[in-house]
Amino acid sequence: MLSSGFGALVGGAIVVAGASGQVVHADLSALSQVVSTRVEPGVASAPYFDATVELGAWPAMIAVFNEVGARRQVDVGAALAAVGLINVQTQSSTVPGWTYVRLPGDGQVGEAERAVWALADRGEVDFASLVYIGQGGLPVIPSRDVLVMFVSGTSVETQAGVLGHYGATLVERDTAGMPGLVRARLDARSGDEVLAIAQAINDLPDVAWAQSNHVYWARHMGTSPPNDPLFPQQWALEQSNDEDMDALDAWGITIGDDSVRVVVLDTGTQQDHPDIHQVAGQSFTGTGTNGGPGNRCDNHGTAVAGCVAATIDNGIGIAGIAPGARVQAAKIFNEIDFLGFLCLPFLESTDAWTVAGINWSAASGARVTNSSWGGGSPSAAITTAFDTTQAAGVLHFAAAGNDGTGTVGYPANLASVHAVAAMASDGTRASFSTYGPGLFISAPGAGVLSTDRTGSAGYGSDNWTTIDGTSFASPYAAGVAALVISANPSLTPDEVSAIMAQTAVDKGTPGYDSDFGWGFVNAGAAVAAAGGDTCPPDLTGDGVLDFFDVSLFLSNFSAHDPSADLTQDGVFDFFDVSAYLGLFSAGCP
Repeated sequence: MLSSGFGALVGGAIVVAGASGQVVHADLSALSQVVSTRVEPGVASAPYFDATVELGAWPAMIAVFNEVGARRQVDVGAALAAVGLINVQTQSSTVPGWTYVRLPGDGQVGEAERAVWALADRGEVDFASLVYIGQGGLPVIPSRDVLVMFVSGTSVETQAGVLGHYGATLVERDTAGMPGLVRARLDARSGDEVLAIAQAINDLPDVAWAQSNHVYWARHMGTSPPNDPLFPQQWALEQSNDEDMDALDAWGITIGDDSVRVVVLDTGTQQDHPDIHQVAGQSFTGTGTNGGPGNRCDNHGTAVAGCVAATIDNGIGIAGIAPGARVQAAKIFNEIDFLGFLCLPFLESTDAWTVAGINWSAASGARVTNSSWGGGSPSAAITTAFDTTQAAGVLHFAAAGNDGTGTVGYPANLASVHAVAAMASDGTRASFSTYGPGLFISAPGAGVLSTDRTGSAGYGSDNWTTIDGTSFASPYAAGVAALVISANPSLTPDEVSAIMAQTAVDKGTPGYDSDFGWGFVNAGAAVAAAGGDTCPPDLTGDGVLDFFDVSLFLSNFSAHDPSADLTQDGVFDFFDVSAYLGLFSAGCP
């Protein structure tokens, strides 16, 4: 998973090169030349706990790194020219210090390797690497830094001995908020050296796992919005065919509690959006403020956040599924601005940024996180972060993927993460949605109306947009979890998960199946089950829904009794009446 710049298709993905220094501007005709090159499989491997992940290489591109803020100023163009690379195309990564270089020639791995070794030997740049291709056809690039998790109880002296043996200098302990995680800097000059050293350290008896702090790309699990006008209503919440989440039934009990937070691990959320109920977040990528977008392409996170908690009853826009809860942005990705004129559908991060965002979510008190991204190679550091925070009480949801296959992608395929597939408005699985073993549940993800960045930023010219993807199914499921927790804060993560599974509308084979998971998530039924109220509209408590219940509600409504403020917004209006009638029509279990 790479950076902004020159692009080429890799298994359906666009790979991008970049750099500072001498820049030759690429045009669209050059893109087709890169497409004609190929990925060379089986070039290297990277450790992943006790296993390895095979890596291919993209022979048309290499990556170079120079220390940010170093006293010497490096002319990348001159450094490339010194090893015979003249008039190459370069562009800077969104990760500070990194540059991607489009190589001339016919795209042979041997040529790319020779370029890397020549740069490493001369010393004009601090580090150089092949652009490796991992699972999902996405780039992953080793850095000089290794992340090492020693076995619990390993002495500091033993740790120092291991690092010293491999020429590693300690940078920090408890890296990215993960207790025991050590980050150390190698004196290696090339990516292949780092992979070999990381594997050797990983295999030591005193080490639980080790890996490079990779620069990586992920796909955001959404597609660009269609050109159709915005839909006049949000089918995902309520529609006439009842293929929806029964939001009004849920809101008759709770719209979500202000104290319940869902952290959106993404590209940032517009912090001053007029229609998102949120609290200031945190940026981990060096761009953006308080979890806000950092460039013109950082649009994905704002659309994801609106699915969870777009504001209700404010006279504008839409409502999220849990509008009374709050979203909080953890900006762990930068979206890629291709040569200043095209936003690519890929996200760039490092393992350390991602781990820091996950651990911060737990440390800040969030009950739920959402990850609408994935598709690349697994990372021991990221897996450990999801596992440990889930064990500490955080519920994680992630997009299953958009490739329409029966294999759920990483990280949604982890046992500590709930994978979510996308449903269409007719009650079928969306054609693009990934499914398969490990799928937890399904939620609306086709033609979803959500928030967009305001003004000239964002996917369109409005403050809201209609969009497709499991990127938007996942936050709907996360929002339902927030409603369940709001209805009963004492529930454990396992209990919340069980309620969502048990109350989902069954689809496909009766019971659990890998096509839909436990079924179509149902907010109304889940919230009712969480609150222990078997029949909320039965106001007289006689076990029968009749005229007397409606009359009592209307009496309470007219008197502005708090019990009739079903949307819990302090206003007695049509939405309260509609919520009650929705509950009444649904009947008692």
